[in-house]
Amino acid sequence: MLKPISPDATIGICAPAGAVRVDVLERAIARISSLGFKLKLTPSVYGKHGFLSATDEIRKEELESLFNDPEVDTVWCARGGVGTSRLLSTLNLELIASSDKPFLGFSDLTALQWALWGKHRVTSFSGPLAIEFDDQLTQETREFALQILAGTSPDNWLNSFPNSDLQLLRSGAREIIAPLMPGNLTMITTLLGTPWMPDLRGVILVIEDIAEPPYRVDRLLFHLRNAGILQNLAALVVGDFGWSGDEAQGNNELLKQSLLDATHGTSYPIITGFPYGHGATRMTLPVGSPMRLSIARDQFALSYAISPFDSDI
Repeated sequence: MLKPISPDATIGICAPAGAVRVDVLERAIARISSLGFKLKLTPSVYGKHGFLSATDEIRKEELESLFNDPEVDTVWCARGGVGTSRLLSTLNLELIASSDKPFLGFSDLTALQWALWGKHRVTSFSGPLAIEFDDQLTQETREFALQILAGTSPDNWLNSFPNSDLQLLRSGAREIIAPLMPGNLTMITTLLGTPWMPDLRGVILVIEDIAEPPYRVDRLLFHLRNAGILQNLAALVVGDFGWSGDEAQGNNELLKQSLLDATHGTSYPIITGFPYGHGATRMTLPVGSPMRLSIARDQFALSYAISPFDSDI
């Protein structure tokens, strides 16, 4: 069971993936501190080692140190980018799993978050990275992330994002209670064939990616289909894929066709336009928690079926 964060919680920030821009992280840290939180940074949070923040061993040790530190209440990743997969074979997942600390990460951190769920049924949170708290997120996005980590989620999470462009691409069951598995499509695909890939039968799969061309997204989706992943979902929820400008409309239409083609022969609902992705407005989602997804024509509701702050799951 996770322990919700308090208004004066100590946030541990580490960089288990790519290197950060120092000036951006400094602005983000100033904003987080202004909210009343105390901060504890690992030594290499500003580091640079090629395209990574530090060597694999250092990144591993610093991430584990925050989960082992009694002064730290929650662990946030400074940024994603690259490098998380390099840690999976050596990380002490048992140490992380035994902690009651909410863990916030996103994008490249999908690999670690899914490994934690697949191996130990530990819920983490797919949401804003620490570096994004400078000025890269909308106020509703920041507030929602903190609300979720504090264990005070709304009755319908989608009410916090009223301008979402939700669309029912294919109908199916009207109410689904199932584990929610949000993540970056590219990172999900890299877990195939590894011991860290969770069993996705009967889950609500939520996917996003960042500025991949439609043909590559199609390839990723069909790789999941060919691996048997898309055949037995409870629902498929599709977030933002990072397209903008003149290309967005055409690319989104290609995406919809790819989704229908890759899930041909299945009958679960598919929802597009979900507020989840790399954009400024996005929802923080629990990885692995049982959620209730309700669909009534074009009206949608999402809420905990069992909160990770209330009960072991």
